[in-house]
Amino acid sequence: MPRIYKPISGLPQEVGNALSVFNANTLRAAVIRDLAQHPSGDTTGNVAKRIGVDYRQVYAHIKTLEAEGLVAAGGEVGERSGQRVRYIIDLAKLREQGLIYMSFLLGE
Repeated sequence: MPRIYKPISGLPQEVGNALSVFNANTLRAAVIRDLAQHPSGDTTGNVAKRIGVDYRQVYAHIKTLEAEGLVAAGGEVGERSGQRVRYIIDLAKLREQGLIYMSFLLGE
């Protein structure tokens, strides 16, 4: 059975509609967008506060994105500093993945 994701509050209707068309995980989209808006990176707790969810939900998505190479722990070569880890999104990789997906959808 397909999983239906509930919309994140505050999304413009057209964005919610677009995410729905592709059955996109709205929480993961919100995490990606938040990290993209904070290019120096941030902690899962701060991301969670901004998008209004529990930090554990954000952490689960961050780990998936990290495994796919879209997100890395901040610092020198992914250095982690104590309990607070700043995660940084690779905007070039994000664009690349978006273009690959659109090219596939367009049959290119």
